[in-house]
Parts: sequence; structure tokens; C-alpha cells
Amino acid sequence: MPNSNYNLEEQLREDRRIGKARRRKQRFHRMVPVLILLLLTAVGIYLLLTAVGIYLLRPDEDTQETEPVTETVPPVSCVATLSFVGDISLDVAAMDSFRTENGYDFTNLFRKIVPRLAMADLTVGNLEGSVTGEISDHCYPPELLQALYNAGFDVLQTANSYTIQNGITGLRSTKQAIQAAGMDALGTWISEDDRKENSVLIRDVNGIRIAFLSFTKGMNNLRLPVGAEFSVNLLYTDYDTNYSKIDNSAILNAVEEARMQNPDLIVAMLHWGSEFDRQVAESQEEIAELLFDNGVNLIIGSHSHYVGSIILKDKEGINYGKKLIAYSLGDFVSTADNSEARNGCILSVTVVKDRGNTTISNLSYIPTYSAAPSSELETKDYEVLDTLGAISFYKQGYYDRVSDTLYDQLLSAIEDLKEQTELPDNIEKK
Repeated sequence: MPNSNYNLEEQLREDRRIGKARRRKQRFHRMVPVLILLLLTAVGIYLLLTAVGIYLLRPDEDTQETEPVTETVPPVSCVATLSFVGDISLDVAAMDSFRTENGYDFTNLFRKIVPRLAMADLTVGNLEGSVTGEISDHCYPPELLQALYNAGFDVLQTANSYTIQNGITGLRSTKQAIQAAGMDALGTWISEDDRKENSVLIRDVNGIRIAFLSFTKGMNNLRLPVGAEFSVNLLYTDYDTNYSKIDNSAILNAVEEARMQNPDLIVAMLHWGSEFDRQVAESQEEIAELLFDNGVNLIIGSHSHYVGSIILKDKEGINYGKKLIAYSLGDFVSTADNSEARNGCILSVTVVKDRGNTTISNLSYIPTYSAAPSSELETKDYEVLDTLGAISFYKQGYYDRVSDTLYDQLLSAIEDLKEQTELPDNIEKK
């Protein structure tokens, strides 16, 4: 028979346990709102104290205005390497060799010289011709401009013998085509407003502000149309006849416009002298002195088709440092029958700006050769050769790159350049 007392006691203990658990649960539920309120109060106090701390630590605005913090910035030297080449000139026969099914491709014309051009921060050349949509001697397809841009050119001089070979319309289309290819046209203007707004080409090269000017002695004896005098800078008033009367006022006005731009360096690109003649005319010397005396630092010449004298002068002017004049850099691209005119050079000028002073720190030149198809020289293509590179290939036994005859001609060209430039071993100073 089961013990009834035992079962009753067990039931009573279970009832008490359940009752205690129920009461604990009820107390917890009553405490939850209190805990939440305490938590919110603590968060509010923390945010309030943080805001007060930030306000107390905030710098006084009046103190900031009257006691500015001054930082000492050490002077930084700026270095820029500029490269210049001479004339870029092609005839129809040369252009036809680069014709494709869809137009023209001049890539191979510059393929072997691109590594040399790539060493410069800015490259300038003289474009002898125009771009009008028609193809003839000295009248080029736009693909030539794109190839020049791809090869590393930044600025093309357009003040030269062919400035108005196709009239003012040709001048305008040429400048627009150069700009469309990604480069700057130097020395010509398409309107009076263009002349007023862009009388000087300013390029910032690695922090060095450079002003470029350009002049030509004439335009193949052509005279500017009446009303188009704004189109180009001319060195002579008798630019269509004798080239003997220097236009001093026009030259000085152009240089003054450059100086007003507060440049660190002024470069004047001059198309002057006589073709196939290295002799420097008296008027060239006078023009050079006029430019140097009024603030120009570099004079880079073209037109003679021969590499001429390159001289570094110890002459103080408006700006600091030495003055450089290269009377002519020869032809960079040439189709002339005169073999000597196929020799050119890339003139490399390193410019340093330190503590506000701008100086020429280094000069060097890279000889070039403008090759054309020739049975005598065993050359098959039109291309600009790195002369030193071609000689090196020959010496290493790559006889298929350079023939014996061309090798001898390149060696002769090197000796000729050394005699003319006296760079880099012996820089002539005056």
C-alpha cells in the first residue's frame, strides 16, 4: 500500500519551488524598465561630458587669427630637360612610301629615334610645311602630326618659310591640325583675338615656367596680305626682299610680352640665316644681342639645313645664368639631295630652378641622320637614325643594319658636328 504522507510532502515541496521561481520571474520583469532607464541615463551623461570636453579643448578662434602658425618650407630645386631639333621636311615621294590602305602611317619614320626623344620633358621642332587636306611637297597629311606627337614632340614651330605657302587659310588649318594632334603651334596666330590672348606660349615643365617666342626671317619672299600682319612674328621689315632691316621694335615688343608673363626662362625660336650656308650674318649677331640684352635665355635657330655653331655665353641679362645660342640644328627629317643636309642633332638642355634662380646646368647633343632609299648607301627606307646607335650596331657586327658606305658617312658626320658645335667636350664661352 503506497505511503500517502510521502506523496503529499513531495507535492508540497514542488509547489513551493514553483512558487519561488514564479516570484523571481515577476521581480525580474519589474526590474527591466529600471535597468533600461539607468543605461540610457549613463549614455546621456557620457555624451554630455564628451561634448563639454571638446568645447573646452577647442582652440580659441581669436587666438588663431592673431597668432597664425608659420611653417618653414625648404626651397625645392626644379629640374627640366628640354630637347630641340631642326627642320622637319618631306616631299611627296617620301610621303608616298608611308601610304596605307586607310591613309598614312609614319610610325617607322621615327621608330629608331624615339628612345632618344623620350629622355626629354619637352621636345620642340620646326615643321617646314602646312596641313590643309591636300598632299604636295611640304603639304602634309594629319597622320604626320600624330606620328610626331607619338614620338614625343610637344611643340612645333610654324613661323618659317612655309607659314603662308597656302595663304592665311593654310596657316589657320595647320595650327588647328597641330592642336588637334595634342601639340602646341608656336609662332602663328589665326586672328587678332588669338594674337592678343596667346601672344606668348607658356609651358610649365616640372615647376619651371618657360615662355616660348618664335620669329622668321621671311616666308619664301611672300608678303602677308593686308590686315593679316598679326599672323606671324618677323625679324625684318624687308622680309620679302633683302632681309637687311631688322624690325627692332617688333622684336622688343614680343620679348616684353614674354617678360610680362613672369617666366623663369625665355626661349626664342628663330628661322633665319641662309640655306646650305653655315656663315652667320652680321644681322643675325645683332638680333641675338638684342634678344639676350632684353631677357631671352635660349636662342634656337633653323633654316640653314646644316648644324651650325652652338655657343654658351657668360652674359647677364634680365634673368639669371648663362645664355645659349644654337644658330642652326640642321635637319631632323630631310629629303634634300645634299647629303650633308641629312645630318642633324637633338640638342638637350637641362635647366635648374633653385631659390628663384634659373640656370642652364647641362648641355649635350645627339647626332641624327635622316636616311632615304639609296643603292649607294644600301638603305631601303625613309627613317631618322640615331647616329651613335647605328655606329654601335656596325661595330658589334650587325652589318645588315648599316652598310660600310653609310658607316663611313656617319663617322664623317660625327667629326663635322664636333667641329661645328664644340659640344660636349669644349663649350665655347664668350
